[in-house]
Amino acid sequence: MIAVLNDNGRSYAPTVGALAEHLGALRHGGGAGACRNFFTDLGFVYFGPVDGHDTGEVEVVLRRARAMNRPVVVHVVTVKGKGHRPSETDTVDCLRTVDAADPPTARGGTRSASRSWTSVFGQALAELAAAHPEVVAVSAAMPHPTGLGPMRERFPQRVFDVGIAEQHAVTSAAGLAMGGLHPVVAIYATFANRAFDQVLLDVALHRLPVTFVLDRAGVTGPDGPSHHGMWDLSLLSTVPGLRLAAPREAAQLPALLAEAVAWDEGPTVVRVPKATAGPPIEAVASMDGVDILHRGKGRPLDVLLMPVGPLAQAAMEAAGILEREHGIGCTVADPRWVLPVNPVLPSLAARHQVVVSIEDGVRTGGVGAALSQQCQDHGITTPVHTLGLPRAFIPHGPRSQLLAQAGLDAPGVVQAVRTATANRPAHRLSSLQRHGGAG
Repeated sequence: MIAVLNDNGRSYAPTVGALAEHLGALRHGGGAGACRNFFTDLGFVYFGPVDGHDTGEVEVVLRRARAMNRPVVVHVVTVKGKGHRPSETDTVDCLRTVDAADPPTARGGTRSASRSWTSVFGQALAELAAAHPEVVAVSAAMPHPTGLGPMRERFPQRVFDVGIAEQHAVTSAAGLAMGGLHPVVAIYATFANRAFDQVLLDVALHRLPVTFVLDRAGVTGPDGPSHHGMWDLSLLSTVPGLRLAAPREAAQLPALLAEAVAWDEGPTVVRVPKATAGPPIEAVASMDGVDILHRGKGRPLDVLLMPVGPLAQAAMEAAGILEREHGIGCTVADPRWVLPVNPVLPSLAARHQVVVSIEDGVRTGGVGAALSQQCQDHGITTPVHTLGLPRAFIPHGPRSQLLAQAGLDAPGVVQAVRTATANRPAHRLSSLQRHGGAG
């Protein structure tokens, strides 16, 4: 076996820790016997350091490694972004993350002037840290992409980058919480999968106050199937004592983050999508923590729409279409804290004829499934129809397009509601009766 170590001094952010320091020593001549070699101690033959930009030299060393007929490590040293000037001069991430190329600059495509959800989180966390000295932050090699830049600038001693190891980040946070601090672990939602065991047994089992902020939750768009944060709701719904919030708008994020940090009876999670901050969606009423975003005036309680997080906008648009064009009375309810299911939701479901949940996570075992189970446990017969992502690997593409393909935009919700209500008895849907049916 030949293991090629591509060493450019970075994982995403610059590499940290003892192994990173050891690689630095090897890069500066340690491989010639000036220091103990980690790889030879493990039984590998070590070749390096090799200039990874010299293809001739790389080929010669790989041929030598193959001829050894033993486990070999080839330590190749490269420069991240080599040969592409915009990448070489991007000190934050060397253009690791880009949108569609803009030909004049070869950088990312046209960037929106609107603030991103990630930047809203970063500013909110820095302000929260200023007011609460027990708040610290933990990153797995991605402090800037996950929004920890502002806090790192203001409180550098309170931001810990453990390297590209989410499992270690979570266990480290557990230790910090046991020491009396309140860690905020900022990682991509898709990479939370790696640390599920640590969330379950290192944090939740001990009811530790650790807050997880999952960036790029749900459909991320051009990042592709490896980065869609679509499994977190299904996985985390099984963790005892864990509370999960999904803000519907970026303006709601600071308040929910503050509520999460104030909770000291167990772990909390806040989902953050990869999107720009949209317009606020004001609640018209509140019921024990559940925000009522829309209630059809003068209409019966036909359908309860329960969106998760930023899909509230699609639910609001769908409710308007259903009432104007199809005569179906709608209520739109935002639970804010979506897991565990708020006890008020089953009783609210019982007052409607059909419930449709809408989430940008895998529909199997997600929020809609949890609500359906709660309704069954309470003897509530109102059917719950769950809209979500298919149990499949979703390709890259514009976020809006991928949501539409999954039926999670306004037209998709309208179609789902019409299908769900088509076979309901007319006397149960009085508004449909007045308008001749919705089929």
